Amino acid sequence: MSQYVMMSAATAIARPRLSAYLRAPVAPASTWAEDDWTGLCEAWNDGDVRRRYRAELAGAVRECDRWIGGDYAGLLRGLDGDGCLTAGFDEASGSLTLDFEARVDFRLPTLVWAFTALRGMTAFMAGDDGGLLTATVDWSDDRVLMHLAPKRSSFLDGSRDAEALSRARDAAFDVRCAAEDGEAGSATELIGRLLED
Repeated sequence: MSQYVMMSAATAIARPRLSAYLRAPVAPASTWAEDDWTGLCEAWNDGDVRRRYRAELAGAVRECDRWIGGDYAGLLRGLDGDGCLTAGFDEASGSLTLDFEARVDFRLPTLVWAFTALRGMTAFMAGDDGGLLTATVDWSDDRVLMHLAPKRSSFLDGSRDAEALSRARDAAFDVRCAAEDGEAGSATELIGRLLED
């Protein structure tokens, strides 16, 4: 029986910077140091899962890097080709939502890949740009959260980062509301329009 990772992104990023992100080559997972990935292991309530993921992390990053190629636009269009991507964008506010699911053959490498697909956006963010990524899985009730900001990203711990998480969730809600009023249509069409600059 197949398992899935569901990724949800709500970000604020101005169109020129979003277009530059879409055109850029996908940054490998190893762009970020292994320490920058440990939050992915710590998000699980089950201690055995946390220990297993810590032990598997370096290999999962290497495996993810083998899957990475092309640019972000191509990666996202590939997800839309599977009918797994929805997207919304409001140009006035720079509000972008992306939601996709990926079938899991290997749990941790797929989670690393899902975050890598969107984590690279931080290299193009500036000013007040930012966002929240949320990964949910169908084999656990746990969720993994990542905050995006210009030139940095970090996994959020629900208890340790409660204040930052509250702010990020409020901002994500505002982004989702604005994006619903923005451009409609297929995700592939939206990506095409964003690349027309």
